[in-house]
Amino acid sequence: MSRLVVLPTSRAGWWLLIAFLAVVAAGIWPVISWVNHAILILGLPLLVVWSYVVIFACFGVMLIANRVLERKEDRHD
Repeated sequence: MSRLVVLPTSRAGWWLLIAFLAVVAAGIWPVISWVNHAILILGLPLLVVWSYVVIFACFGVMLIANRVLERKEDRHD
């Protein structure tokens, strides 16, 4: 029987998984409700600023993951 879940095999892989889960957690409803207040930051509502933070954090985690994956593939060639 094949495994349904593939787990990371390196320390960097585990840290990337934790970072990805943290970004996902930052974008779900309970966390959104914590930041949904009538506060302006640089003229933008706090919820909009939080959305930008989540989007850029997702971009950053994926960029780092691609760099780590690229290094691992280079070592096996």
